[in-house]
Amino acid sequence: MAEVSRRDFLKIAAALAGGVVIGGVGGYLLGRRGQGATSTEAAGEERGLETPAGGATTTSPQPAPSQSGARVKALWIYVGPIGDYGWTRAHHDGKEAVDKKFPWLETVHIERVSETQAYNVIKGELEKGGYKAVFATSYGFMDAVKRLAREYPEVHFYHCSGPWEEFKDLPNVTTYFAEFYQLYYLNGIAAGAVTETCNVGYVPAFLIPEVVRHINAFAIGALHGAKLMGKCDSGRRITVYVTPPLNAWFAPDKARDAAKALVDQHDVDVIAFTEDSTAVLETAETYWDQGRRVYSFSHYSNMYEYFKKQGRTLRSHLTGQIANWAPIYEYLLVKLYAGAAVKEDVWARLGDFVPIRWRRPIDASRAGTPEGAVYLAPLNTDAIPARALEEIKRRYEEMKELLFEPFTGPLRGYKIDSTGKPQEDVKTKVPEGVRLGRDELWYMDWFHESIVPLV
Repeated sequence: MAEVSRRDFLKIAAALAGGVVIGGVGGYLLGRRGQGATSTEAAGEERGLETPAGGATTTSPQPAPSQSGARVKALWIYVGPIGDYGWTRAHHDGKEAVDKKFPWLETVHIERVSETQAYNVIKGELEKGGYKAVFATSYGFMDAVKRLAREYPEVHFYHCSGPWEEFKDLPNVTTYFAEFYQLYYLNGIAAGAVTETCNVGYVPAFLIPEVVRHINAFAIGALHGAKLMGKCDSGRRITVYVTPPLNAWFAPDKARDAAKALVDQHDVDVIAFTEDSTAVLETAETYWDQGRRVYSFSHYSNMYEYFKKQGRTLRSHLTGQIANWAPIYEYLLVKLYAGAAVKEDVWARLGDFVPIRWRRPIDASRAGTPEGAVYLAPLNTDAIPARALEEIKRRYEEMKELLFEPFTGPLRGYKIDSTGKPQEDVKTKVPEGVRLGRDELWYMDWFHESIVPLV
């Protein structure tokens, strides 16, 4: 099949989503699907998580095939539990959205799959037959995907958060990601604007480049927010304390302890994090009960709304970074169904997968409301000063068109190892006027000079 142009593909995608006959793409009639989709609970262990008692597996009724027999059966592999209300929950919500939208789609998911088990778990499922797509939703599934893509050339593999260079010789592997560094910069502005101690903190799961660039963006934003509000010696006294990596994506107890250490030992009053639970945000909230203001953020899912539904209105929630994987999954699956799938690297940032990408005026900004694949959690307008709110909205809109980028020089910092330990003295990392590109962001291995690693 000849490669479809972007304009033609958009016509195809619209037709597929609407459930009409597509003569130019095989004449498929989208049939009505039966109730439910297959779901499987993992028979494995996710980095310190135990398999549920009995290794329970649940299967809902199989959807009936369409009249034409054309279907796409897709497998999602999750590293953590769906109930984490973080990374895995966000992916699962995206999967559920496309599952409900497309009558030709049959989905299966397996949660709590460790990186060491990924190859065997995925292979075991593929051996059952019928799969056209596999979505591997963790960086650590990279080696498994490399092996399996060679063994199953008829299956299209989608690897989340991995560098496309790792799969350059595999035509059936696409990489995708919902990128947060821009949002972390905006979170930093909020942090710098509200801090009273000039000490903010970060709890990282790992110190891989993805997390390192998010920490740096948060630090750069915090300096800007403090300078904007004329505090902490115009931002020069802002210190960003980073705890040792948890070495786990889902580790609520460790994350809680790390957050407490930041507050109790280093007088931190704003904490960002990369850990797939609500532990850090909940810890910040407990300090309010003690008469101490400590703020934190949503991470991947709208954690503020999660607690609100439970009847709790959090005082500690400033804003946060949220991923909506649904439009990414929709884009990739429609292309696969249309026979137009190509090897590509999808790196969604602000302004991607929105109806109108152009920046909006500040008073019409969508900052703090759902928009596209990545967006800000609700903004705490009681805590964040009006001037900082205006700046957050202005930068949010400018970054849609890359009119502003946080990683624009001059920036100084120092190289670190995987634990955060400095490997050199502070030096210029980004010269004045230079904006970092994809490769420099993707492989970032240095900390901004305002960061103090607790190693």
